[in-house]
Amino acid sequence: MKKYKILLFVIVMSCISNVYMWGTTKPLSKNRIDLFSLSEVRITDKYFKYIQDLDHQYLLTLEPDRLLSWFRREAGLTPKAQPYPFWESEDVWGGGPLAGHILGFYMSSMSMMYQTTNDKMILDRLNYIVNELLLCQKAHGDGYLLATVNGKQVFEDMIDGDFTTSNPLINQTWEPVYIMNKIMLGLYGVYKRCHIQDAKRILMGMADWFGYEVLDKLNHENIQKMLVCEHGSINESYIDVYKITGDKKYLEWAKKLNDEDMWVPLSKGEDILNGWHANTQIPKFTGFNAVYRYTNNKAYNDAATRFWDIVVQKHTWINGGNSTGEHFFEESMFEKKIPQYGGPESCNSVNMMRLTESLYQTDGRVDRIDYYERVLYNHILANYDPEEGMCVYYTPMRPGHYKIYGTRYHSFWCCTGTGFEAPAKFAKMIYAHKDNSLYVNMFIASTLDWNEKNIMITQSTNFPDEDQTLLTIKSSSTQQIDLKIRIPFWIKNKSMVVRVNNKIVKGIKSEKGYVTISREWSDGDEIKVTFTPLLEIVPLKNSERYLAMTYGPIVLATKIDNTNIGKEEFRHERKTVSNVMIPMSDTPVLFGTLNEIKGNIRRVVGKELLFIYNPKEGKSVKLVPYNRINFSRYAIYMIHVDDKEEYIKTVWDGSYYVNMNQNLGTINVDAICIGDTDSERMHKIEQVSNITGKYDYISSWRRAVNGGYFMYNLASLPDKEQTLYIAFRGNDQDEFAFDLLIDGQVIKSFVRSLGDEGLVTKNYAKYIPIPFELTRGKKNITLKIAARLKNMTGDIFDIRILPSNSEMDLK
Repeated sequence: MKKYKILLFVIVMSCISNVYMWGTTKPLSKNRIDLFSLSEVRITDKYFKYIQDLDHQYLLTLEPDRLLSWFRREAGLTPKAQPYPFWESEDVWGGGPLAGHILGFYMSSMSMMYQTTNDKMILDRLNYIVNELLLCQKAHGDGYLLATVNGKQVFEDMIDGDFTTSNPLINQTWEPVYIMNKIMLGLYGVYKRCHIQDAKRILMGMADWFGYEVLDKLNHENIQKMLVCEHGSINESYIDVYKITGDKKYLEWAKKLNDEDMWVPLSKGEDILNGWHANTQIPKFTGFNAVYRYTNNKAYNDAATRFWDIVVQKHTWINGGNSTGEHFFEESMFEKKIPQYGGPESCNSVNMMRLTESLYQTDGRVDRIDYYERVLYNHILANYDPEEGMCVYYTPMRPGHYKIYGTRYHSFWCCTGTGFEAPAKFAKMIYAHKDNSLYVNMFIASTLDWNEKNIMITQSTNFPDEDQTLLTIKSSSTQQIDLKIRIPFWIKNKSMVVRVNNKIVKGIKSEKGYVTISREWSDGDEIKVTFTPLLEIVPLKNSERYLAMTYGPIVLATKIDNTNIGKEEFRHERKTVSNVMIPMSDTPVLFGTLNEIKGNIRRVVGKELLFIYNPKEGKSVKLVPYNRINFSRYAIYMIHVDDKEEYIKTVWDGSYYVNMNQNLGTINVDAICIGDTDSERMHKIEQVSNITGKYDYISSWRRAVNGGYFMYNLASLPDKEQTLYIAFRGNDQDEFAFDLLIDGQVIKSFVRSLGDEGLVTKNYAKYIPIPFELTRGKKNITLKIAARLKNMTGDIFDIRILPSNSEMDLK
């Protein structure tokens, strides 16, 4: 009987909901500023539009029946197609698949893309999906709708109190509430943006089932226990349902779904983030701010505001991304995190942008735009494969490293989902409005159709390749509007000049980060804004060991040779972490003070943004917008030392090895001068896939890569035991695997990590005993130094054969 009562309730509520098509509930805390609907803004910038179009095309290639497969299975209906692979259908973390999360992202993305493009094919696709989900929900009979394998059993165990939580599991099941949140967010977007009524009906059924059947049966302690597991912004989803129904039960349920481990300390201004999984936390605060707006409980807004401040100020890299390896860390740890290959996660930035959108509407702070612009240009736009439109998972900050793009139909991880969403709303924060004020927040080519005011604005600009933008008014009648143009933090003082119809506007007001021009605007009016962006040298947080460079909001970077990798390494179906490394010491080094470095950078005149760093010592470096570097190793942060002598001392420690080599020179059986043509030819060098280099105090070094090798013929004592001595140039390479062979027999294999040696900047030496049976009776032996596939040898700068009794401990 209980199921039938719930079903009757859902049907009644769905009928009532038809009365409230556009929603009935207004927030207690009104917006300070409003954002435009995506249907009112069209982005025309060639870089953003290109990626947006790729995303649009890709979304339409995905098959709804494959996305719906698990929903039909769990509802007892025969699936019409098999699900997509990897996270969607495989036991990745020991908790079963994250089945259904991609459909949630897909509905959100498609509803936004529909507003952005008005493509009717999207509407047809969404109608089909909603109809299928309605069938699945009816099959369950009680409002439940989830693709999680045996999801109902998980919740029944939870109600019985028989459950354990971790992150990311509840009773060994992968994030069921997170998946619920993604589906609810998707349905809400489909209803609000596409006006598909059944999406609201399904959404209410889900909210009622979870509210009555789970939340009302759990005490406060167990709800908080449930919230330990990643759950997205489930509190926000209940506010969404409250907004479109006006029924306060949804508000009450939303208030139960606030994780006290986060909002309580953050509302007091405490920074407790170190060590927490970053992307688990970020969406919660968007939810907290949503709850604040409909309860007026300021503590929730305080928590969201302080969280944003702490993340942006203490936990954010130069590109706007945050954390490393998905976790927040202490501000003092940035220098130690640079060498790691798991940099900021794409999901984090997409969710930080959602939080920023929410907070900007709440408080109107212009520094929200400063951050949003930085992450939009330098993390989000930089994320996409320009050929296939797919997104990266991690963006390494390590100099000389590279990004891996997912593939179209196999890499269905979380960043695939947020990667769907971001391009559809590239235009989200370019403009804003309130009453009679129009805010121009970013200088991105676009058009705005402000329907309410019967005015259209076209923004024409090639920023950042040019330092200006042109706004053109189109209107059938004269309009009195306060035009507010953001004064970016990244321009030179007083460099912004505003011209209206080619006349400089004098005495314009400047308030809270905007200049305001109040006048009656007519059709054809033009507003030209020029400015001078600052070129900045930006040290890594709490360290000057690494420096980055920016031009205005644009992060500059340099391409690095693709040592040891081909183009195939930049795309992987399931690999999220790029791990074919090169030593950071093979990347550009910046010498001198910050002012000296800045003084050696010049902009190259041309159509596209390009700078050259041309120091007095060392090689010149080309610097381009990081978001334009694809399929290449790169350096965003570069190694910095004050002078050449310091570099030699701290990186190479070379003089020690000069003295050491002089001592060994008196006891050699044989020795090779690495890099010396005559010496290597005399020792009958053979080499495949080698790299060589030369540095102060070390004559030269040689490295084999990706299955390559180098080999020499060396003199040997036929009647004595001997030792092979090899000296390595210090580097931070932790993908370091190779073999040493004497006459084809392996005598030593190296598989080294940083932790094995504790070395990043010092050279070191190894003594390897040669088995006597390999030298007995021989006056010559062949030494082969062979890298393993997709790996490399160390950087070897000294090779000697020594009598075994000469061994010295030189570590």
